[in-house]
Amino acid sequence: MKIQSITAYAIDVGFQKQALQTTRIASPMSKFARFAANRSSWMWPTKKVFVRIQADNGSVGWSTTNGGEVVALIVNAHLARLLEGETLDDLAILNDQMTAALLPNDRSGFAMMAVAGVDIALWDLKAKSEQKSLVDTLGGAKTDTLPVYMTTARPEAFANNGPWPGLKAAAPYGPESGKEGLKENVALMRKFAKAAGPDTPIMIDAFLAWDADYTLRFAEATADLPISWIEDPIHPQDFEGLQKIRREMDPQIDLALGNFAFSYADCADLLRSGVVGVLQPDIAWAGGITETLRILDLAETNKTPVILHNTCEQPWALAVAAARQGRTLVECVDRGESSLLYELLGPRPEISNGAVTVPQSTVGNHPPQSIMANIQTAAQIQEGG
Repeated sequence: MKIQSITAYAIDVGFQKQALQTTRIASPMSKFARFAANRSSWMWPTKKVFVRIQADNGSVGWSTTNGGEVVALIVNAHLARLLEGETLDDLAILNDQMTAALLPNDRSGFAMMAVAGVDIALWDLKAKSEQKSLVDTLGGAKTDTLPVYMTTARPEAFANNGPWPGLKAAAPYGPESGKEGLKENVALMRKFAKAAGPDTPIMIDAFLAWDADYTLRFAEATADLPISWIEDPIHPQDFEGLQKIRREMDPQIDLALGNFAFSYADCADLLRSGVVGVLQPDIAWAGGITETLRILDLAETNKTPVILHNTCEQPWALAVAAARQGRTLVECVDRGESSLLYELLGPRPEISNGAVTVPQSTVGNHPPQSIMANIQTAAQIQEGG
């Protein structure tokens, strides 16, 4: 079986309308007044990218990632031609071909999202060709369910509604908001602690919006709270700042890093710095399943726990976690009672009693009919253009 064609489509699925985009959430852009009020005012191209790979026998593999038209362009104009005509015998070689071809330009951000989109679709195609579920293609599930922590703006919705292994807040303020902003961040964590109860850890995601000194002030101000980790407080390549935080912050609070580590090399740099308490790469951003398997091996060698970012919206992430990690903690982002983002390539994951069921379908990934209609329209436009 050979790869006949690879095509990416940028489709609007309503990402910018969700609460985490339309409310005040700290970000690297918060220091600019024009963009401080909400993420949607500046966010990178937010259309989801659906990658379709067709084999010469008619089989089709699917995936989705972020980056909108930028990532779709990288796939369509550059990566597709490198893999057309190749077989699926060695997906690691195909992944290496893509990343090598990008070295003169970039190996981060949108470039690796594009590699991830193709790689995940290749794994989907491979599983379908073997008539197996993805988790079985990866070696088989070590568990049927995975414990879930919830990233949410409404902790009261999960109060006494568990047991939840953890509740995580998105920080609304950064240093630009001064003492009042810090006070609001601390108050938010007190709200989370009250809702979570005494036995549930709480966490906070700063989304690269803070600096080292602000992070230390926040940790000191919340010293009486059961904060398990602070996620991405500063730029992941600011190793001096991260080491200052790790050196001076309460050792009981972990640094959760890697959401913005887009490759094995990025993760290796973080681990070498000695600051990582929890590594959190995103499979759909960090080069796909193939690259993530390498990252997991690296983290195991370094004895560093890995929690795959935004796990419950990615069926392949649940499969990788179950097959390669076993009973590991995973993340669910609270999109409300219903959201298309939960079911872009399969049914919404089943979450009950703080755990998610590992997908075992042998059908593989496939967009729902509503998205397929948009993809067909996009395909006609691309063919016509």
